[in-house]
Amino acid sequence: MCPRNISKIELKNILIIGLSCLGDNLLITPAIKKIKDTYKNSEIDIVVGQRAVDFVFENPWFSNYFIYNKKDGLLKLIKKLRQKKYDLIVDFRNSLIPFFLKSKYRLTFFKNELFSEKFYTHESERIMNFLEPFFGKEVIKLYFPIGNNYREKIRDIFHSLGIKQSDLLVVLNPGAKFEEKRWDKEKFSILGKELIKNYGVKIIITGSKDEEKLTEEVKELINEDSVFNFGGKTNLKELAAIFERSDLVVTNDTGSMHLACAVGASVVAIFGPSNPYRYGPIGARSFVVHSNIDCFPCKRESKCKIGFKCIKEIEVDDVLKYCFIILDEKQQPQLFEI
Repeated sequence: MCPRNISKIELKNILIIGLSCLGDNLLITPAIKKIKDTYKNSEIDIVVGQRAVDFVFENPWFSNYFIYNKKDGLLKLIKKLRQKKYDLIVDFRNSLIPFFLKSKYRLTFFKNELFSEKFYTHESERIMNFLEPFFGKEVIKLYFPIGNNYREKIRDIFHSLGIKQSDLLVVLNPGAKFEEKRWDKEKFSILGKELIKNYGVKIIITGSKDEEKLTEEVKELINEDSVFNFGGKTNLKELAAIFERSDLVVTNDTGSMHLACAVGASVVAIFGPSNPYRYGPIGARSFVVHSNIDCFPCKRESKCKIGFKCIKEIEVDDVLKYCFIILDEKQQPQLFEI
């Protein structure tokens, strides 16, 4: 199906079968980048789920993208994909899709998926291990390209709000799709007040459109003029530009956490019913905060029998100490405003 020396063979057209949501696709970016760097002059197409449209839209890594919508059905997707013959198909979803398409080579990972260590190995590293026999090693780092137009737009918005380049900027991300992964909003607000008190930071609160009420509540609880609610007001590229500009991102376990890591932000991630060994933040200045209860790391998540005690036991001081570590390093004087 795929020779071990595939990286030495000239390929023109490659199809990647990606994953369903933003966070999962960000976790496979080290593997995608390895393929992209191996075939610098090749066209790379990708298939992703509907919740990952923003991951592929305007992404210069990909020549074309296809959205797998369950309503339309798998057969409609396969019909579209069959219009083009690929030299190589790499399937990170471990589906049957490659077997219905035209390709010289197929790279699937059914056996690897079955026998790989999934609990104490980070997902990005685990997936990269699948590729290593064919493409060699790669540094585990997440990626998300941002166009300069989005950086400029955020810069202009910040300027209109009085946020200077020299200001220490902290992002609070209090939401999460699975609500039991959300740290208490009152604790987020106390954290924000302490950071303003100790460092004079400006605070941006972020979240999805479904979390606008939550982000506004956190803003009102902090009740300071230096706090700005961006919940539901940005697209993914704009959010990435905000994270990139920030000095610190404090977040629950969400896809946005992986996005912050992908643009090089310093992250303090709050973990309750989840497993940071497998899904934690990646980055030199990233920290995980969790409670030390017996069932950590979580093996059950949504089927918790103790009322999600893990996230409730995390106190403000537990998070604050890691924020201090990052902000103490960031607090350097600048001679000029930019």
